Amino acid sequence: MDIELTDDEHLRALAALEAVVGNDDDALAVLAGGAGERPLPALLAAYGQHTLHRVVIAAFGIDATMDYDETGRLVSEINSDPVAPLVFVLTDALHNQAAPAGDDPATAKLIGRSILLAIHAFTDADNQDALTLLRALRNEVLQAD
Repeated sequence: MDIELTDDEHLRALAALEAVVGNDDDALAVLAGGAGERPLPALLAAYGQHTLHRVVIAAFGIDATMDYDETGRLVSEINSDPVAPLVFVLTDALHNQAAPAGDDPATAKLIGRSILLAIHAFTDADNQDALTLLRALRNEVLQAD
């Protein structure tokens, strides 16, 4: 099940991933958040789950325009493919890593690296391509309003 993220959380997570790509620990410290905000490690775990599930769905060609039968057929393909369970295990591991971390920016950085490695594994995107993808995702969030 996908964890709901606000637009602000999407943007904060994307900024954190950009900071991870740039090895900018100062930016990660600023993005750690404050009172009332989800701790950055937990936010990145939730964002990683959201994004990696979207990547898997897109990789199998599922989109909102498909009818119920076609979607069901493709979901069956996902469920029988060995990659899908690995994504679920990875996202679960990210949440397990984030749970005891609180606001620790070092853990946020490790989670961010795991997300970027997973994106790379699915899309063959290097860090520059990942930045382009992150910018596109940020623009998608900004245009949704």
